[in-house]
Parts: sequence; structure tokens; C-alpha cells
Amino acid sequence: MAAHIYQHALENNLLVGHDWVTTTPSSETKLSKVVDVSTETETSPQRRQQRLLRSKQQANTQQRAVNENNKKDQQLPIVFAHGMGDSCFNSGMDHITKKTGDMLGVYSVCIPTGKDQAEDTNNGYALNMDASVDVFAAAVLNNTQLQQGFHAIGFSQGNNVIRGYIAKYNTGNAVVHSFLSINGVNAGEGAVPHCDPSSLKRSESETTTTKIRFDICELLMESASRAAYTEFAQEHVFQANYWRDPRPSAFPRYQKYAQLAKWNNEAGFINETLKENWAKTSTFVWVLATQDSMVFPREGEHWQAPDPNDPYHSVLPMKETEWYKQDLFGLRTADEAGKNYFETFEGDHLAFSEEDFTRWINTYLVGGMHEW
Repeated sequence: MAAHIYQHALENNLLVGHDWVTTTPSSETKLSKVVDVSTETETSPQRRQQRLLRSKQQANTQQRAVNENNKKDQQLPIVFAHGMGDSCFNSGMDHITKKTGDMLGVYSVCIPTGKDQAEDTNNGYALNMDASVDVFAAAVLNNTQLQQGFHAIGFSQGNNVIRGYIAKYNTGNAVVHSFLSINGVNAGEGAVPHCDPSSLKRSESETTTTKIRFDICELLMESASRAAYTEFAQEHVFQANYWRDPRPSAFPRYQKYAQLAKWNNEAGFINETLKENWAKTSTFVWVLATQDSMVFPREGEHWQAPDPNDPYHSVLPMKETEWYKQDLFGLRTADEAGKNYFETFEGDHLAFSEEDFTRWINTYLVGGMHEW
């Protein structure tokens, strides 16, 4: 089963860094041939150098704003959490983890939720969000090199694991100092991937094809909500835990069942510990992909949310959302303290470049510039 999941993840660009490496660990060789970056011809060495120079110049501008927060954190280790369909044991995650540690000269680790590649990959689907966080937290708390705190970097739904750690375990010394969330579904998933209802406007002039596509999306939305908002799904399916149907009619079911509703303090009761733990992280970096086809709305990667009055076609800016206005879990407090930073890159889900990644690391996690 892991091999089928791997192939699906590869085809949908869910394997972070798989095309940045030139060698394949033995655990992955049987699954897929890894792309050799030495065969890439899209840019010349001169153009790549120019892009890197521009990245450095952009980084210097924002770096000054976060240097003070980072002075005491420069030597902190790095912890990675992978996304759906990926694994810490895959070559891409192994490569990006080691290269980041080498670049900064610090301890760097990707924490899996399974003992090997197959279990780690499968648990990205079949181990629920809370349980995944507990496994992740146990590994953090048992790692002596992380007991003075760490920077955390998440990819896609791996950000839910880090966010859950902040919500439940961000106490004592092993706290997340900086959280770099790349294409995170922290704000939830509001549509079936690749079925973006915002592109299917209903009007008098709509074609029959468009109407059929809209109706199919509606059907898939309803089916997904009926499947996700059950005790069984919440116990056994990770993706069901962050399913956030944007239709007002579905909100009561979301409140009753979804694990995300509890973390967002949207479940009808307020857990003040969530806000207290959120406040212990000093820097949050939210990265959005401008053409993201996996996350709806993609603006949720910047904590925006569907407008309840027109959830398919209108998105509320972060400061107009209920979770911000009511400061449900600490987002507004963090923003007013200058802790939130927002980045974008051109492209689809997780299709960021090495230059992008290097710039984010240099800008937000350290005080000086480092080469990838």
C-alpha cells in the first residue's frame, strides 16, 4: 500500500525535495526513481546565481525586523514534520533535513509518526491528528537535543502536527521558538482537492458543463462532510480532523466532531491553555502558494477564511475572521505583538524552489546569510 501512496504523492507533487537530491536511500529505491537535479536545464548557472542574489537582497530587508528575536535562538535545532503521502524516510525529506542542519551548523531532525517508511506514510492517513501529535511530542520530549527549544518547519498537513504540538505541549523548555508553516492546512480544508468551487461561479450565463461541474463539487462536498463528521472518521482518518466545510449549514457538525474545531476554540467552549501555549512561540511564518490546487481556500495558508455569506467565492481577510476578531486561540495577540510574517511563492502546492527555502531560513531562523 505504501508504494501506491508514494506514487500518488509523487504525481501530485506532495514529496518535498524529491527533485533536489541526486541519490536515493535504499529504503526508497524500490518505490521510485528520484529525479537527478543535475539534469535540470530550465535555468542557466548565471540565472540561478541572479535569482539567489535577488533572494538574498529580499531576505536582508525582512531579516532586520526579526534579528532581535533570533539572537538568542541562533543555535537552536530544527525539527521537520512531513506532509500527506510523504515520509521522513523518503530521500527528499532526508535530504532537506540534513542540508538545513548542515547549512546552519545545527542539529536537524525529521520526526516520523511511524517506525519505518511504510508505517510513517500510512499514518499520514490512518492515524488521527491528535494521536499523531502525541507520537510527535513523545519523540520531541525524549530527544535530549531538543530540550532547550527548537525551530519547527512543516510541510502541508505536517503543519497540523506542529500546530498541535504548540497547542498541547508548548510548555516547559521544549518549546517551538519559530514556526515556519509551508502551505499549511492549519485553517482547515474546505473543498475536495482539485475541485476548487471558487472557479465555478453560478450565473445566468453559465454553461451546462460548468453547472455540472459545480453540482459535482457540491455533491463531493456533501459526501466528504457526511463521511468526515462522524466519530469513526475523526478517530481513524487524519484528513477528516481538519475538514472544515465552509457552508454555514455544516458548521454545527464541524463544531461537534472536528478536532480542528477544538484547537481553534470554535467548538463552543474556550480552552485558555491553547492561547497561553500559542503565546510561547516567538515567530510564526505563514507561506502561501499562489496557485495551490490542494488547499481551499489557498488563502487559508495565511489564516484567511471563506466568507459565510458566500463561502465558495468570497474570502475574508485574516483580520475579519472570527478567530482573529475574537482572538480564539491567540492569533490576534501574536499579530499585535509583531510575531506573524507572511510569505508567498508562485506555483502549486509545495512547488517552492531551493532559493525560496533558503531565503525563508536565512530571513526568519537565523541572523546571518547561509548558502544552500
